[in-house]
Amino acid sequence: MLRVGVQSGPWFSIEDPEGTIRFIKECGFETIDFNIDTNLPGSKIGSGELTAFFDQSEEELYEYYRPMKEALAKYDVTVAQMHAPFPLWVKEKPDDPEFDAERINDYLIMAAGKCFAVAAYLGCPAVVCHSITRSLKDQEIETNLAMYRRMIPAAKKYGVKVCLENLFGSFKGRHIEGACSSVDEACWYLDTLNAEAGEEVFGFCLDVGHANLMGRNLYQYITKLGSRLTVLHIHDNDGKSDLHMMPYTYTHNWGKDLVCDWEGFLNGLRDIGFEGDLCFETFRVLGAFPRDLWPEALELISATGKYFVKRIRATEEA
Repeated sequence: MLRVGVQSGPWFSIEDPEGTIRFIKECGFETIDFNIDTNLPGSKIGSGELTAFFDQSEEELYEYYRPMKEALAKYDVTVAQMHAPFPLWVKEKPDDPEFDAERINDYLIMAAGKCFAVAAYLGCPAVVCHSITRSLKDQEIETNLAMYRRMIPAAKKYGVKVCLENLFGSFKGRHIEGACSSVDEACWYLDTLNAEAGEEVFGFCLDVGHANLMGRNLYQYITKLGSRLTVLHIHDNDGKSDLHMMPYTYTHNWGKDLVCDWEGFLNGLRDIGFEGDLCFETFRVLGAFPRDLWPEALELISATGKYFVKRIRATEEA
């Protein structure tokens, strides 16, 4: 495949799916990473004030997204992946007896299942479901295994792959390793869960920006993942903050040295024969540019994706 995609973020409008899908196709994109998570923001989850969006039946959700499905077909644009709401698990709040974590967690698993249903309806093969990062590793593993096990029946029903992602945490103003920050841990989760599921229900979303924050060797991370790598979140940062900018933005030594190892990234994808889609999670680029410059900014991102495709396929064409 190696289609070039971008996160729906600020440019997509559910009120005008045809206009916005046409716009993104004109900017050079062939697929999108769809943010269904905006219907249940993390702030609402954290406060326990859940929205009613996922209370709708599957049939109601299909009708809601029908205009989008028609627009995708009209302009030959696909949905490569979707963002499920996050977090998908909350812990009890001992100081707040009205905060019912069990009820919220049950609702979140239901919402994830509805996301899988919508994904199948839109022809989307993968849904990214963030792991939970906790202060104690044994609690973190226990929480994540329990959470993902509850997703297996719905994922099988709709034929959608659940993707874990490499994450980071924060402590006293500094970024620290989060769940699946280590490629060995990521592989362990995937192999353990897929063995329990009896088939490949789980895949991996490599977030390049998160890996760059943690100083990961991208080539080694990708080649160790191998066929487990399912989808990508491609974006750049300065190695200090999760900035979500376009590749080649940040350098050292007056532009001589890139902060992110884009060569290692491309070589890794080439060497594992990656044939997924190249999706850019660069929503903050549009926040940095005036709206009148959005088309040009998006065209540069799609051109970067096309360059990546050419580099990854270079040996095939030689």
